[in-house]
Amino acid sequence: MNVTIRQAVSADAETCGRIIYDAFKNIADRHGFPPHFPTLETAIQRANFSITHPSIFGVVAESDDQIIGSNFLDERDPIRGLGPVTVDPRVQIRGIGRRLMEAVLERDRGAVGVRLVQDSFNMLSISLYASLGFGVKEPLLLMRGKPNGKLPPGIAVRPLQKKDLGECAALCRKVHGFERFNELQDAVTTLTPVVALREDRITAYALALNLWPRNHAVANDEEDMKALLLGAAAMNSEALSLLLPVRQASLFRWCLSQGYRAVMPMTLMALGEYREPNGCYIPSVLY
Repeated sequence: MNVTIRQAVSADAETCGRIIYDAFKNIADRHGFPPHFPTLETAIQRANFSITHPSIFGVVAESDDQIIGSNFLDERDPIRGLGPVTVDPRVQIRGIGRRLMEAVLERDRGAVGVRLVQDSFNMLSISLYASLGFGVKEPLLLMRGKPNGKLPPGIAVRPLQKKDLGECAALCRKVHGFERFNELQDAVTTLTPVVALREDRITAYALALNLWPRNHAVANDEEDMKALLLGAAAMNSEALSLLLPVRQASLFRWCLSQGYRAVMPMTLMALGEYREPNGCYIPSVLY
C-alpha cells in the first residue's frame, strides 16, 4: 500500500473516531471483552478531544486519500502519554501501526519518558510496542463496582477545586517522581475530580472514577486510596471503574471484598525514565 503520514486536523475527527471504534470493537469482540468505547459517538468525541487539544499531537495515516489509521501523543506534562493508536481493521497487519508509532516517537525525542496502556490480550500491539523499545511495567485489571463501606473517622472526600491543584501536583510528584499539573488543571473544568483529606491535608485524589480511560489517582498509601474510593462511591449513583495495578495485592483483595469485579486485563508499558511508585496509584488509559 502507498501510505502517507500527516498531522491530524479537526476535519479528521469523525473518520478517526469511526476507525477507533471499529478497531477496538473488532479486537474486543474476538476475545470476548467489552470495547473501550461503548458507542461510536464516544469514540468520535475522544478523537475530537485529542485532535483539537493544543497540547495533544495527532497523526493520521492515509492511502488513496482515505484515512486508515491514527495515533496521538499527550504532551501536557513531562511524561508523555501515547494513544490510542488504531488502524482500520480491513488493512491491519501491513506495517501501518508501526509507522504511526514511529511518527509520534520521532516527535517525542528529548522527552523524559513516554508511556501507554495496552489490552493484554492483543498480541500484535504488545509485540509492536516491545519491538519499539517499550518495557512492561505493571499488570492491570479494569475493575468495575460500587463499594458500600463507610468512610473511616477523620477523613473527608469532596470535589477537587482549583485551589487544590498545587497540593495535588505535589502529591503526584511524591508518589511518581513527576507532576501531572496540566492534566489536573484540565480536569477541574472537564471531569469530576475528587480529593480525600485528613486534617485539611490532601492525601489522595482522582480525576474521574466514573470514566476510567481518563482517570488517574494517587494516594499517600492504600488506606487513603480506599477512603477516596468509598467517598467517591457515596457521591455517585452509578458504579465506579478504575485500572487497578494488581501488584497492589491487598488493595486488589479489598476491591473484590467490596463488590468490584474484574472486567479486562491490561498492561502498563514505558519507554524512557520510570520510577517505581512510592505510594498507592491508579493509572489512566495513557499511564
